[in-house]
Formats: sequence, structure tokens, C-alpha cells
Amino acid sequence: TVEANLEQSRMRLPYHNLPRTFQDAFLITKKLGLEYLWIDALCIVQDSEEDWKIESAKMPYIYSQALFCIAADSSANASSG
Repeated sequence: TVEANLEQSRMRLPYHNLPRTFQDAFLITKKLGLEYLWIDALCIVQDSEEDWKIESAKMPYIYSQALFCIAADSSANASSG
């Protein structure tokens, strides 16, 4: 999410437009019957220093409440899955 697509992302974020790694995270979350998924790149406006300050301050709470974290540690980028 960046300033240029922020309003569109707030209204609708088509699944097929997401990078493969994000799609995988959504599938894992759904298959486990969970409602919430935090993906930094979607939840924080990437080109807004102000949004980063506000939203990144919430991350310790968000991660401390997580049941688990998904890491795509063998993926070259978000499109690799």
C-alpha cells in the first residue's frame, strides 16, 4: 500500500492482484479459521513516514497478541510465494 493506491486499497483489495506470498498468507489464515491477518506492507502506507510512525508503534502490541507469525524466509520477494 502506497499513497497512490491507498483509497482504492481501503475500498477493495482484489485477491488476484496480491503478490503470491500475500495470497499464501491469506489462504493459511482462512484454512485455520482465523479472522485477522497483519501484513506490514498492506497495513502500513509504505511511502508515508507519518503512517509508519503511527502504525509501527502498534506493532509490538499486534505481534504480542498474535497466535503465530508467518515468515516467507526462503522467498526472494513477495511475488515468489
